[in-house]
Amino acid sequence: MLKSMKKLLPIFLAMVLLVSAVGCAQSNSNQPVDTEKNAAEKQEPQKNKEQNEKYVHPESLVSAQQLKDMKDVVIVDFRDAKLPGGYIPNAVKIARGDIAAEVNGVKGMIASKEQIEKVLGEAGISNDSTVVIYDADKELWAARLWWVMKVYGHKDVRLLNGGLDAWKAAGFDTVASAAQPQATTYTAQEANTDLISDLEMIKKAKDNKNLVVLDTRSEKEWNDGHIPGAVWIEWTQALKEDGTFKSAAELKALYESKGITADKEAIMPHCKSAVRAAHTMFVLQELLGYDNVKNYDGSWLEYEKSGEPIEK
Repeated sequence: MLKSMKKLLPIFLAMVLLVSAVGCAQSNSNQPVDTEKNAAEKQEPQKNKEQNEKYVHPESLVSAQQLKDMKDVVIVDFRDAKLPGGYIPNAVKIARGDIAAEVNGVKGMIASKEQIEKVLGEAGISNDSTVVIYDADKELWAARLWWVMKVYGHKDVRLLNGGLDAWKAAGFDTVASAAQPQATTYTAQEANTDLISDLEMIKKAKDNKNLVVLDTRSEKEWNDGHIPGAVWIEWTQALKEDGTFKSAAELKALYESKGITADKEAIMPHCKSAVRAAHTMFVLQELLGYDNVKNYDGSWLEYEKSGEPIEK
């Protein structure tokens, strides 16, 4: 009897161990799963992607549909004055030449405070107006007027993303004539020099790596001669084929790949007369959130006449 029990003991112990192991496995498999944590981890990459796609100031851009639905807005047509018809309904006309002046022999410089007050007042724009600007040149000239208005302190000024082409592509009608606005009194602030660069700052960039000169002209213009030490990114590189702006992630990658980063003391875009440069400034300031961008108003017209070195 005792021998029989001794033979059965190992079998009994093995069965106990087997049951315990199964019990542990079942216990582990039944432990509560932190589903909220797992879901959050899965959503995190998507959240980061969405954040990278978002502009810092998305309100500075308006789609065609948004513009059609907006109330209490002043729409400004800033196309070439010679173009007939094709106006967005209720748009008022501002001529490009009316916001520019010749200063020290350099054409196309920003007009005086008094001149801008006159132009905006005659267009029916008041200080608290929401203004949306469009053109037929991929927001190029619209960005110039945007910059001028920002320099003189206008708070709510936006661009139509894709310009007149986007409006037409959406299937919306245009009219033959601009609206006739009721003139008002516009009071501009003193020019905000934080948004403007000049020749002296451009010259200082030669010995200061934290001051970046950004050439936004065409490749041919760049090759024909450029400011020593400048970085070249043509203004069109910020746009998709349809003339609308690229995503925030694409824009960030474009500029950072060339050292155009938010930590610089100043980024000074220029072109021939600070129009294409204003477009790039809009991208950097409004879409990417840079607060260190200063449009070089004199641009190549001034620099070429200055006698400063030119690199080829």
